[in-house]
Amino acid sequence: MSAHAPSSNSAPYKLLGKPVTTIDFVLPNRRIETIRAVNAKGRERWFTSLTTVTPVTASTCRIDVVAAWDIAYHVPFVTAIAKYFGAKFVAQDQQTMVEQARGLRSNPGLMLIDDADMPAKWYFALKQRRLTGVGEHPLAGPVELHWRS
Repeated sequence: MSAHAPSSNSAPYKLLGKPVTTIDFVLPNRRIETIRAVNAKGRERWFTSLTTVTPVTASTCRIDVVAAWDIAYHVPFVTAIAKYFGAKFVAQDQQTMVEQARGLRSNPGLMLIDDADMPAKWYFALKQRRLTGVGEHPLAGPVELHWRS
């Protein structure tokens, strides 16, 4: 994903001034986000996180998050604060996954829409190709997506 201004409704982003973010989805299970901002002194600051979702059993997955930053690293307890809010953020993703799994138990037809759901469509295409042993990666080349959240 090319660099863009993050959602304006996110308070942590507002603390950074005018940040730009990139989010890369690496199929089948990785999400990498990098946030960059220039502070009032003209110094660039950054935050990067790597999230992976790894199957543990046929019906359960594990979410792991690793983060690094140079924003406010000198502030006391910043790591503890980051862990607290990071856990809250991951819990939202986990709850979404639990609800999706509950809904998918009845094997419904998926109603995925273009652009916003394109990473999910790619994942399912990649999974199908892997399971059948037919074909390679589902993308022929670079793709540009547009959506708002």
